[in-house]
Amino acid sequence: MKKYLILDCYVDEPACLGVPPFISPYPRYIYGALMCAGVNPGSISYLTIDSMREQNFTFTENYDQVFLTGGAVVPGKYLGAKIGTLAEINRIIRQNRKTPIAVGGLINRAVERDTGNVTVLKNDIEKYAFTLAAGEPADMQRTTEEIAQWSSAGAEVVKKHPWFPDIICEIETGRGCPREKHCSFCSEGLIDKIEFRRSREVLDEIDSLLKYGVTRFRIGRQPDIIQFGSRLKEFRNGFPQPEPSEVIELFSELKKRKDSGAIHVLNVDNANPGSIVNWPEHSARILEIIAAAVTPGDTLPFGVESFDLNVVKQNSLKVTPEEAVMAIRIVNDICGGRINGIPALLPGINLIHGLKGETMDTFRINYEYLARIAEEGLLVKRINIRKLHPYPDTPIYSEKLKISNGMTKRFEYYRDKIRDDIDNLMLRQVYPAGTILRENFILETRDGYSMGKQISSYSITVKMPGELKLRTFQDAIITGHRERSLSTLPVPFNINTAPAKSFELIPGIGRERASTIVLKRPFETREALRDFLDNTPPQLAEAIIKNSRVETVQ
Repeated sequence: MKKYLILDCYVDEPACLGVPPFISPYPRYIYGALMCAGVNPGSISYLTIDSMREQNFTFTENYDQVFLTGGAVVPGKYLGAKIGTLAEINRIIRQNRKTPIAVGGLINRAVERDTGNVTVLKNDIEKYAFTLAAGEPADMQRTTEEIAQWSSAGAEVVKKHPWFPDIICEIETGRGCPREKHCSFCSEGLIDKIEFRRSREVLDEIDSLLKYGVTRFRIGRQPDIIQFGSRLKEFRNGFPQPEPSEVIELFSELKKRKDSGAIHVLNVDNANPGSIVNWPEHSARILEIIAAAVTPGDTLPFGVESFDLNVVKQNSLKVTPEEAVMAIRIVNDICGGRINGIPALLPGINLIHGLKGETMDTFRINYEYLARIAEEGLLVKRINIRKLHPYPDTPIYSEKLKISNGMTKRFEYYRDKIRDDIDNLMLRQVYPAGTILRENFILETRDGYSMGKQISSYSITVKMPGELKLRTFQDAIITGHRERSLSTLPVPFNINTAPAKSFELIPGIGRERASTIVLKRPFETREALRDFLDNTPPQLAEAIIKNSRVETVQ
């Protein structure tokens, strides 16, 4: 009996995330394809790049075929996990020369090819897996009908993920960008055929995953959720007319599952601001149902990339600077209502350094537009500022742009200025002090503090005093705002056992007063803390008292 291995080196693509706690569709598709080809589940193994690191990048079992996926266009920073690097993947290939390895995902265009054991796939690795197991290996594209079958059949593989059940599944709704023109850097524009899955098929996949204990989902693996189900017949400025009925059908059913408690976290990914500003009435209907369905605190990422009009034109970006502001305004108006203190759904802004046409002024222009957005009172959930890693076959790849040290320093100056001036302001407004963030998953402990995040899309890092048990959940009350993170206290907050540094995190207390509190313990009631909170903002003071307790250690 042949043995197969699915090796998940994680992906971070323009339209798909698979870095833990996320798991991308690809491992599930491959697993399902193998099963539908008649392979016994007992013959299919699943490993992550983290497991390969633990075993020094060498397979500890003999496999007849390995299916490897990975790659990122614009790598980010991740808490608790690390995406597989090109160097690591090439090491795996070299150290396991006797094992056939098929490579798919964005990494396929860069891996070593002269080792004799590698098949670099141009098309879909899941289709290759199916044809190989069926006895006639072929590098082909899969169909949406096949994905409908394989996605549900492959749901069981999630139980093999090392983070299970604390994972969030990326769910594909379609692929390929429906714009008539494509951004110069984006791999999604390389997909020739625009495909949308049917709502029923997406729901069947989610129901299959629910059966195996998955409760968190992001409706992603698409460049523009506004265009889900579009007929691609009528275009305005290069953007097809959205089809609200398709999106409404999908998210209405998802809302039912969330309201019943079956779905615990529901997020959405990527919307094209160009679709919103060119089709505002259609988009408004879509945004209303999405905002009603998703878990509060969700993000609708906008690939703005640059507010420099010259850069927009030279790279065929999605919207002009003014259109970007208009799209942000529309989402704020429709989706920005607060639930439990947190806006339901806010736009996120992606900016990229390294595009054609950038000048020293580009970064100033980006800053000024972001400052204008803040001054107008508009909110964005997060601002991603990244350096471009040109992807082979994209238009910008052939440009072979060289970036001077001076340009890089200018970029770094304005990146830090945005972090200091804009990010911090947005954090304070999106996450007011005194707000309770539920179910933060503890991922790191360091220097007497614990760091964690909610298992959701673009969740904010929380830092709280005390070294809590890893991979556990902790509610937290927001006390302050740091660079791209929040200072918090655990909920409930035990005022009789909390370390002194906990009180120091409360605005208006400071080190000296914190020492006084510790010396006066134990307190009989939580109200006793009120005397020390006279300089603390009233909303935060009341929230701390409400969420405190006075138990003592026996």
